[in-house]
Amino acid sequence: MSRTATGISLCMIVRNEASSLARCLKSVNKAVDQIIVVDTGSADDTVQIARQFGAQVLQIPWEGDFAKARNAGIELARRPWILFMDADEELDANDIAELHLCAKHMEFEGFFLQVQNHISDHIHSATITVNPLLRMFRRRPEHRFRGRIHEQIAASITEHRPAAKLHITNIKIHHYGYSSSIVAAKDKIRRNMELLQQALQTEPEDPFHHYNMAVEYMRMNEHDSALHHIRQAKQSAATDISYYHLLFKYEARCLFALGHAEEAVSVCSYGLIHYPDYTDLHHLKGVVYLSSGQLIEAERAFLKAVGFGPAPVHYHTETGAGTYLSTLGLGQMYEDAGDDAQAIRWYAETIKHEPGMRLPLNKIIMLMKTNLQEHLIPSLVNDHFKINTPEKMNVMIKLLMANRCYHAAYMLLKNSQIKSASPENEQWLLICKQLSEGTQLQQPGTFTESGALNPMKQIEYNYYSGNTEHALKSVEALLAPLHASPAAPLADPKRSFSRLLTAFTETRLLQVLNNQPHRSVIRRAIRMLPMYEEYE
Repeated sequence: MSRTATGISLCMIVRNEASSLARCLKSVNKAVDQIIVVDTGSADDTVQIARQFGAQVLQIPWEGDFAKARNAGIELARRPWILFMDADEELDANDIAELHLCAKHMEFEGFFLQVQNHISDHIHSATITVNPLLRMFRRRPEHRFRGRIHEQIAASITEHRPAAKLHITNIKIHHYGYSSSIVAAKDKIRRNMELLQQALQTEPEDPFHHYNMAVEYMRMNEHDSALHHIRQAKQSAATDISYYHLLFKYEARCLFALGHAEEAVSVCSYGLIHYPDYTDLHHLKGVVYLSSGQLIEAERAFLKAVGFGPAPVHYHTETGAGTYLSTLGLGQMYEDAGDDAQAIRWYAETIKHEPGMRLPLNKIIMLMKTNLQEHLIPSLVNDHFKINTPEKMNVMIKLLMANRCYHAAYMLLKNSQIKSASPENEQWLLICKQLSEGTQLQQPGTFTESGALNPMKQIEYNYYSGNTEHALKSVEALLAPLHASPAAPLADPKRSFSRLLTAFTETRLLQVLNNQPHRSVIRRAIRMLPMYEEYE
């Protein structure tokens, strides 16, 4: 297979990666001009897929040593640069040109790429963390990987060339290997723990082994053990090591998880002396303060994080620190302080940073509803959120209905210029209209049967319309089978009763709030009621 000359050899090690390898190789096929795949014993179609992409395949037995397998592959490399990736990764298509540009700069010995760890196994899923990792380096005989697990190349480069220039890029590699489904399927934690224990037996003082052991314990929520290894790593690691800043964050996270909030804040503060622009530590301080009810301190920490924005590219960072997670923290802080206007402001900022987030939008809806401003929600939605497709409109309507904001949903649908592609749209419009009229009645009214409402919604509408006695008798009839027959299906009646009870409670609380709008305790009580997770 002919390739554009880029001067880059891709080197991989794989085993039973048929489900993900094609995606990886497709993403780099135009970025490199040599592909070397070291297979350590696949029993599926991994080897055949690799060869379909023109890869040179080397099959060797697995000896429990990642560095050894990596080095076997780079022995076959023939281009000036070596890029290494795993099968559960994907090179960002928008960054291929920048990768080619890097390969022209022979004054560097290596390049750090931004490895984005996703929550799921597709590129549009949320990114949990971003780690700058040395992933492309000059091909030289002395440049070889070290480490049975979490193998590294940097030590070899800097040992032989202390003055080596390494450059941090914005090139993105999307990594899916730590999504929960993949970790479970491959039993990665157990495998990693076994290899790290073997490595620690050989090198008991190695800080990188302790650091990686701590990471595995944190994944298992065993924070006591993780804390032990973090502190072991801090004692022996050089302060200029690339992951040293992470030790402060992980130590603080473990202390916080163990209930030691003051110690967690102290660790963050000490870390910020050394890394004052490390946004994650400012954000983490805000989280700890907020959980402890120290709202003034939480505000100060979150504002610091927002002021710094996303951490500089040389830091390992949590996605959202300094942007949507920090603004969300400010929104929660102001909500807890009773400043609803500021809370709405910061929740809106959160949505600007991360338009797909549902939580801050829910928060805004409930804050406006409990301030008796449901009628203003449609204008807020139109002014601040881009509802420019039928799909987005459907999501918004479902969200309003889940929060029982039927009047807002009806007005948004009624006045929208978007013609929804959903066949449910006309039915939703009628349902919202009827429930909107019902919720706005404060005195008994006449209930008109409608085929648009299922029996559950008819009971709810009956209640909203003022026919309380009729509605409650219907609920009793709904519950009767639970007592009459133990074999009766429980799930639907229980859920229906729960939904009705929530609606009835909310209606009564809103009536009280209408008469006593200053009662913040009533507003808080309404916000504690559960959403309808789906509309039936």
